[in-house]
Amino acid sequence: MINYYQRSIKDSQIKDLKDYRVGSLILVSSPSEDELDFLADKFKLERDLLSDALDPYEVPRLEVEKNAVYAFARIPSEEGRRTSTLPLLIIVSDDFLMLVAKKDLDFLFKDLRKRSDFFTTQRSKSFLQIFGEIQADYSQMLTKINKKINYFSLNMDQIGEKDIAAFINFEIVLNEFLSALLPIKYILGNTSSGKTLKFYHDDEEILEDLRLHNDQLIERSKRNLTNSINLRQAYEVISTNRLNRTMKLLTAMTVVLALPTMVTSFYGMNVGLPFANSPYVFWGIMAVILGLVGILFLVFRGRKLL
Repeated sequence: MINYYQRSIKDSQIKDLKDYRVGSLILVSSPSEDELDFLADKFKLERDLLSDALDPYEVPRLEVEKNAVYAFARIPSEEGRRTSTLPLLIIVSDDFLMLVAKKDLDFLFKDLRKRSDFFTTQRSKSFLQIFGEIQADYSQMLTKINKKINYFSLNMDQIGEKDIAAFINFEIVLNEFLSALLPIKYILGNTSSGKTLKFYHDDEEILEDLRLHNDQLIERSKRNLTNSINLRQAYEVISTNRLNRTMKLLTAMTVVLALPTMVTSFYGMNVGLPFANSPYVFWGIMAVILGLVGILFLVFRGRKLL
C-alpha cells in the first residue's frame, strides 16, 4: 500500500494526497513486487535496497546513492505477548521523504501527525523526528521490561518456572534491541558529519539530542539485560539449594527407615534367634529400633541434614 501526505509551513495539519507531489511524505506498507517496481521506476530508486526493507533480518545501516540517502533502522514491534523488531527503510531525496516497511506504519505516523513542528517539506528535520519517534517506542518498551524485572526482583520467593521463561524472553528481546540500537548510533554519527544530509542549526541540536538519547537507550538495554541475567541466575542458585536440601532430607530419611527394616528382617528369618521365645522380645526390638533411630536423628540434626 502506498500513501502520500504533505504539510508545508503554511499548512495547519497534514494533508492526505491522492498522488505524489514534491515535498511529500510517502508511506509504503507491505508493498507488493509490482509496487516496488513502480517506486523504483517512478522515483529512480534502487530496487534491491527497496527489497531489503522487507527482509526481516535486515540490519540497520546507511547507504548513500546518487539521488537519495537510504537509512535502514529497526522499529520495536509488539504483537500479543511477543516483542521483537522489524526493519524500516527511510529514504531521503531532494523532493520527498519515503518510509518502507513490511508492517503497517500507521502506529508511527499517528504520532508524527500530532507533532505541531512536523513538516514533510523539511526533509532533513523530518528524518530526525522519525528517529525520535522510533526512540520513543524503544523507551516505552524498555520501561515495561524494567517494571517487570523490578517486580520480580522484589518478589524472588514468588518466581516460578514460567517466570524463568519470561526472563529468557527478556534477554532475547533486549539483545535484539541492542542489535538495533548500536548500529543506529553509528548512523546518527555519520549523519552528524553533514556529508549525507544538510542540517540547519536547530536541526543539529535535535541530532545531538538523538545521539544522547540513543546512548541512554543502549545503556538502559544493557542494564536491564544484566539485571535479568542476574535474577535468573539467582533463581537457579536458590532452586539448586532447595533441591540439595530436599535430596539431603530424603537421603537421611532413607537411612533412618533402613535401620528398622534391617532389624526386623533379622527376626523374620526361620532360624533360631536370641530371645525368640521371650514374651518381651517385641518390645525389646522396638526399643532397639527407637534407640538407633534417635541416635541417627541426633547425628543428622547436628550435621544439619534434617
